[in-house]
Amino acid sequence: MHAKHRKTEITSPVISLGESGQKLMVIALTVGAIGIVFSLLLSLVSGEINWFKRFSFAYLTSFSFYMTISLGGLFFVAILHLTRGGWGIVLRRLAEILGCMTFPMLFLFLPILISVLLGSSALYSWNVPREELLKDPLLAHKVDFLSAHWFAARCLLYFTVWGLMSWYFFKRSLQQDETGDKRLSFKMENVSSWGMILFAASVAFASFDFQMSLAPKWFSTMYPVYFFASSVLSGLCTMILFALLLQRSGRVTDEITVEHYHDLAKLTFAFIVFWGYIAFSQFMLIWYANIPEETFWFRYRMENTGWVVISVILLFGHLLIPLLGIMARTVRRNKKFLLGASIYLLFMHWIDCYWLVMPQMNNGGALSLPFVDLLCWIGMGGFYVAGVCWIAGDRPLLPLKDPRLVESLNFKNA
Repeated sequence: MHAKHRKTEITSPVISLGESGQKLMVIALTVGAIGIVFSLLLSLVSGEINWFKRFSFAYLTSFSFYMTISLGGLFFVAILHLTRGGWGIVLRRLAEILGCMTFPMLFLFLPILISVLLGSSALYSWNVPREELLKDPLLAHKVDFLSAHWFAARCLLYFTVWGLMSWYFFKRSLQQDETGDKRLSFKMENVSSWGMILFAASVAFASFDFQMSLAPKWFSTMYPVYFFASSVLSGLCTMILFALLLQRSGRVTDEITVEHYHDLAKLTFAFIVFWGYIAFSQFMLIWYANIPEETFWFRYRMENTGWVVISVILLFGHLLIPLLGIMARTVRRNKKFLLGASIYLLFMHWIDCYWLVMPQMNNGGALSLPFVDLLCWIGMGGFYVAGVCWIAGDRPLLPLKDPRLVESLNFKNA
């Protein structure tokens, strides 16, 4: 394409949420409050012996789902800066908004954090007096790590790292919208280099604290990679869904093209494979070694019929079906299919979070009816959407003066 025919400017009539975002925020907050309250009430009347424990596990499942989406968005922003990727510039603002939700998620994590600091062991069984941990030889050497105050300090550090990274990229990007200063791009690239190291370390330790410590005697060096793969996959699916819904509402209609969706779908396909590879590798290594301290975690998910069914659903629904479904080029360029596929994969991701968290509630016992979990998921989703609308506000949904914007506007797949 000759330079004089290249698209050099943004032509969409609407590139921000505007008043629609404010209206949606009010609706989302209402849905969020109703969902959480009804989930809590249903826990109370469910007949469970420990209703608080039941609600806590449902809450952590939902929190894990939305937290991983934001981490996936933050990773996309950082990797674009780190690799100087020009193709995804028109998508970067959407990822920046999702990434900026990492710090507000701290407020949704506070109920968990406060309960731990108050001494509750409903969620984390290790939150007992130090003397009890010292009696167990498998936990005695972890006693300093598994303490309420140290847990709280680490979690606050994670959210601080994620919050500072995401807001730095977002603020610098918005500043560049006003000034057009190319040096801001170089500053963000420099920060992304060491920021990616902090991101990797914080995500790894957060996976230990948030989910893996539900079974404090279990250990797996591959679990952080599994958590990371899920985060990026869910973040990519949410970006596709975000962009498609914006375009259906008449926003950023010209700038995000089928070429960008094609590349997002290719990345999604890659992380479906990566997620499956890590999941299989973790299972195979633990099965082959056959060490009781490791195998019990999978026994919880393989001895009860209900958990076996969910395990099979993940094998086919999270890996094999999406793997075959998104393989064809024509499919990856079909917006209607990508809309349905993104919703489907996000639901599979919730099932994955459910499979990771819930069996620890009763050591792989019978499944509880998922109404408490679904209501909590919907409720927290309302708060999450409200947060996204608040961050987006009247701000442009595209980086207006990024030096590689022209490259992104004219991006073509080979």
